[in-house]
Amino acid sequence: MAKRLFDSVVAGILAILVIPLAGVIACVIWLESGSPVLHCSLRVGRYGRPFHYVRFRTMAGHPAHRTRFGRFIGNLSLDELPVLWNILKGDLSFIGPRSEIPEKVDLDDPAWQTILTVRPGITGPGLLAYLDSYNETPVHERIQPDLFYARHGSLGFDIRIMGMTIYYWVRMGHLKGRS
Repeated sequence: MAKRLFDSVVAGILAILVIPLAGVIACVIWLESGSPVLHCSLRVGRYGRPFHYVRFRTMAGHPAHRTRFGRFIGNLSLDELPVLWNILKGDLSFIGPRSEIPEKVDLDDPAWQTILTVRPGITGPGLLAYLDSYNETPVHERIQPDLFYARHGSLGFDIRIMGMTIYYWVRMGHLKGRS
């Protein structure tokens, strides 16, 4: 309950603060490549409930390619600003297991059943454990840190994950626009 309250209050404050920036980003995306400005992908949330993960669109064309502005906002992780809406709705938390697309989740697997008892997060132990190789790592392997988190999560663990996320975000060059 305290974690949900923290997520809601912080996401609400951040959402209010970034409204002007989000408006500018939306306008530039629309001017560069038209609408839609947002990209929604179906994900599996807590207790196996599906939800739409909302981000700013960074790709356009057929076949899809990353736009110049999309590369810029992606490098700074600004494409993730709309996920504050997912946090406010209760679909996501700041910290938790990474949400997956339905095709990668086995609802009959005991590991997934345990992981799905926790609200998914924007960042979490599975994502940090594999960083750049996350999407190339087999699902059964990359969910192990998330399984540990679901079983042993705590405020201290969340603070450690947030600190590591900020450290890696800076180290990987996101503050300098490199990735």
